[in-house]
Formats: sequence, structure tokens, C-alpha cells
Amino acid sequence: MSNQNINISPKNITGNGDLKCAYSFKYSSSNSTARNNGVMISLTYDNRSVPPVSYNTEKYQVSNIMITSPSIHTFNGTLMSGEIIIEHVPVRGGNNLNVCVPFSSSTESSTASKIITDIINKVATNAPSQGDSTNLNMADFNLQDIIPRKPFFSYSNKTNDYIVFGTIEAIPLSSSTIETLQKIIQPFPLPTPGDMLFYNSKGPLSGVQIGDGLYISCQPTGSSEEETEVTYDKDTSSSVDIANILNSPIFQYIIMILIGVILFLLIFYGISAFYSYLTSDAVKIPKFSEFKKVRFN
Repeated sequence: MSNQNINISPKNITGNGDLKCAYSFKYSSSNSTARNNGVMISLTYDNRSVPPVSYNTEKYQVSNIMITSPSIHTFNGTLMSGEIIIEHVPVRGGNNLNVCVPFSSSTESSTASKIITDIINKVATNAPSQGDSTNLNMADFNLQDIIPRKPFFSYSNKTNDYIVFGTIEAIPLSSSTIETLQKIIQPFPLPTPGDMLFYNSKGPLSGVQIGDGLYISCQPTGSSEEETEVTYDKDTSSSVDIANILNSPIFQYIIMILIGVILFLLIFYGISAFYSYLTSDAVKIPKFSEFKKVRFN
């Protein structure tokens, strides 16, 4: 594993992760407390009885949300204006999962833009200094509105798995909002080492949970030892029983009708062909008067 920070760029893609690093989520709205840590804004998020995230067959709960400026990741060789990092912990143990979306300076706006802007403004007003905390009181705070349903990059290191959305999917923030963020926190050069960068062109499967009957291996593509096994549990409630259909009286009755129709057509066309043969010029049947003349002369 390289100690060099990974560069999120199409030029660095190791392989295709469409079927190898399946990511699905279904978050709910949450209360949240924001804390100014000096180098980032940390946000809490309510846990639910059902883990909201599946990644590579594992289930995850949200453990922490961080907002930084500039971004912790390098995109095409440069840092973005900021980044939101959503940290998840696995239910059964293993690497943490960090879902990361960069910020861009733009005059455009989206639902995610409004939520992030509201968080930054509330922290700037109520928790402007390091160590300060504030209750956001945001009824519409839902990660479902922040994470794009778009293609993403993924990579791993010894302790973390990362899902990173590219610059095209960056959350647009106004220049004034980014300036406000940079006034209340300092840059945080968090190491992001990684070797192999994958690209999932299909994006997250929003609202779809991967069940125990599906196994998807997240391994490098192009490897001679690569194995991807996909198995499904049989759903007996919806499966079609071919044997029952074949033994059905209705099915057998339909088959008998079809056989009868086919036989009738064969007989009909056979008789028609024979009649056509007899009445053709090639076959002339002698008249009875001619038959008598030949017989008695």
C-alpha cells in the first residue's frame, strides 16, 4: 500500500467497479449537533434500527460527519473548495466506510447546496470558535439529499474504504459561503493514501438494500486470480413451478385443441392437394362411355 495521497482522476482508474463495489443507501432525516473543531465542522447523525448503508455486502451506520475546507482529497491534481466526509462504521467489524463529496465555488444551487450553506451559517453564528457546539435544529437534514445518485470512485487502505464523488458531482456553494467556512476553520491536511482507484459508472443503488443472498467481491479487474461470485436466494413466493403448469388440466386441454387444429389443417391441405392433382391436365380420368367402348369392342 502506497503512502502517497491518492489523486481522484479518470487517468488513475485501475478498473471498473460497476459490479464489484456495490453501494446502496436509504437514510432518514436526523437531528444534529455541530461542533467547531478548529480544522473541521463535526456533525452528529441519528442511528436507526436498520443500518442505512450497504457496501460490498456489509451494513453500516453513520458515526460522524465532517466538513473541511479545502478538500482532503486531490481531484485531478488540485484541491477543491471543500468536502463533506460521511464516516460509517460496519455493523460486523472491519474497515470504516467514508463517503466523500467535494464542494465547488459556483453560482448554481441545489438541495444539497442549501443544506450545507445552512449548516455553515448556523455554525458561523452560534459556534464560530474552536470547541464551540450548537444544535442545528434542521428538520430537513437528511443525507439522502446530499449524496449524489451519480457515478463514483472508490479505493481502500489498511483501515478505511472510500467512496469519492468526482468534480462533476461537486456540491455547488457560493463564494461567500466558502469564505464564511474558511473564516471559522483552518485547512486540515488529512492523509488519503491509496493505490488502486476504481470507477463505478452506475452510481449508488438508492433505497436498495443488498440482502444476504447476494455476494459481490470487490477485487481489481483484469487480474488472473479475480473471482466474482454472484448468488441469489430462491424466492419461493414468486418463482414459477414449471411442473405444475405442465400438469395443469387447462394447459393439457389447450395442447389437445392445438393438436386437433394441426391435424385438421394437415388433412384439409392433404385432401386439397390430392383433388388438385386429380383435376389437373396431367391426370385425365376416362369417361364412362369411353370405358364401355373400349370394353365391348
